[in-house]
Order: sequence, then C-alpha cells, then structure tokens
Amino acid sequence: MQEMNETKKYLSLEETIDDAFQIWKKTALMGGLAFLFLILILTALVSVGMGYFFNAKELPELIKDFNPEILSSNALLIYFGIVIGFTVLISPFVAGMLKMAYDADNGKEVTFSSIYHYVNSPKFLDIILATATISLFSVLLDNLIKNMLPNTLGEILGFMVSYAISILTFIAIPLVLFKNLNFIDALKLSCSRILNNFFPVLLLMIIAGIFSIIGIIAFCIGLFFTIPFAYAMQYSIYKRLG
Repeated sequence: MQEMNETKKYLSLEETIDDAFQIWKKTALMGGLAFLFLILILTALVSVGMGYFFNAKELPELIKDFNPEILSSNALLIYFGIVIGFTVLISPFVAGMLKMAYDADNGKEVTFSSIYHYVNSPKFLDIILATATISLFSVLLDNLIKNMLPNTLGEILGFMVSYAISILTFIAIPLVLFKNLNFIDALKLSCSRILNNFFPVLLLMIIAGIFSIIGIIAFCIGLFFTIPFAYAMQYSIYKRLG
C-alpha cells in the first residue's frame, strides 16, 4: 500500500475520453436498461415509504414546499440520515454499473445481472463503508461551512468543498472492487492519486456529466442510456490512476 501511494500517475485526457467512449458503446444498452430498472424499483420503494408516513393528498404540497434550511436540528439530522442512508443503499448497485464497464474493457460479456453482483459479495461491507464515509464527510463539511457563513458565500464554499471531496474520492469504489483494497486504503489511495490530477479529473467529470445530460434532449428516456457513460469514465480514470 505504501508503494502504491508513492507511485505517481498522470492522466492523458484524450486517451481517457476515447477509452471511456469505447467502453460506453459496449455497455450503453445493458447499462441503460439496468439503470432504468434500478430507478423504477427505487422510485416505487420511495413512493411506498413516503405514502406510509404522509397523507397521499398532502404529499405533493409537502414536496413542493420542502426546504431543509427551515428544519429543526432533530429534523435536519433525520433528513441527512435518510439522504446518507439512501446513498449507501444504492451503492452496491452503482458498483454493479462499474462492473459492467470492467467486463466490457476485459472482453467479458456485459450482463444485466451485474447490477446486483456486489449485493451479496465479500466486498459489500467495504462498498457500504466507503460510500457512507464519503457521504458523511461531504454532508458534515457542507453544513458546517453553511452554518459558519450563513450567506451566499457559505453556499458556494459549501458546494465547492463537497464537490472537492467527490472528486478526491472518485476512484475509491473502483479501488475496492478491482484492487481488493479495504475502504480506508481505497479512500487514501484515491485522494493521493487524484490530488496529482485534480483539474484533469474535474474536467473529465464535467465532460461525462454533460454527455450524460444530453440524454434529456433525447425525449428523457435517452438519459438512461447516456448515464452509463459516467461510469465508463469513472472506470477509465481508475484504470489509469489505480
């Protein structure tokens, strides 16, 4: 692990983008279907859960008027707990999207079952812990800054710090999956490698985000088939920095 930390690696933007496109072309259809299936299941679960706690007739108005900033301290803790819990809940399925990219890159068949491959695997706990750690730090620092600077500057700085954490830990999950690192070592190595390539990784993330959002133009449903490009890009970055 120490030797891995000391080894510096650098990204080639052109090679990384090209590689991500090649992987995406092999995963777009199956990845899109898997992502659509996941969204439908999660939407159903959220709808049932919210319907259980709230009156169905009042729910649209509650969602419309919802504002985390006016919640009490206890309610805010519950809200953040739900957000972090939801993120952790879907993390094994997100890992499944990365497995699709890995399989495509290594000449293996890309299958729908990859979406739940890590749900019952030895890496499940490290996936959960890595995701929970990232989410917790991101939420805590974001809100700490907003409380210290309760104005527009606080909003901007909070967002920037939260996003910086997302960038620095961008390859942590792939390191858990494909390098067999525990979640602590994966987070450390991800921060170390990306720190030397922060702005190239930021640019690649923006490109992946723009490409994914292009799917909205394609009658919305196209979004589900461009979203896999984000995971192809994440895997491609990992492959060069991991």
